[in-house]
Amino acid sequence: MPKFSLPLLLGLAIGGNAFAAAPESAFLAEHGLAGKSVEQIIDAIDQTPQPRPLAYSASVTGTGLKLSDGERAYTLPLGDKFYLSIAPYQHQTHPCFNHSLSGCQGEMPNATFDVKVTDSKGQVVLQKAMTSYQNGFIGLWLPRNMEGAVEVRYNGRKAVLPIETRDDSQTCLTGLQLL
Repeated sequence: MPKFSLPLLLGLAIGGNAFAAAPESAFLAEHGLAGKSVEQIIDAIDQTPQPRPLAYSASVTGTGLKLSDGERAYTLPLGDKFYLSIAPYQHQTHPCFNHSLSGCQGEMPNATFDVKVTDSKGQVVLQKAMTSYQNGFIGLWLPRNMEGAVEVRYNGRKAVLPIETRDDSQTCLTGLQLL
């Protein structure tokens, strides 16, 4: 029988991942995120209907999810997927590089967009209607180490921008002005 550490066993028993018994487990439990994978945590925070800013800090880089409450700070690795958060807009936006799940607010919350992501060879990676969250953003889980473009359509208007999904790539795309 393989040997497992007690924290790993507790994590697997509680939430199916090692985060449940890790040092960040109390932080995750306090914010209703215990037992979730990193992908589920990011989705839950980005999609929360609570007004921004949240009571804690959460941001996504090309390699991890950063969480902090001012006293404690944790970084959870993203794994084999890349999270790109996009905020289409018509009139106003803000500059951003790493998406602040807890602070960024886009112009168009709860709006439905046609979103298409293609790779550098023109292959469609994602294409569907998506509704922006209360914070005006749409979260896209994409393959890592990809170059391509994101296209957004809304009420006869369109925006297209190039994207990359590398470790040092932008995770917050706020330049999608619908024209």
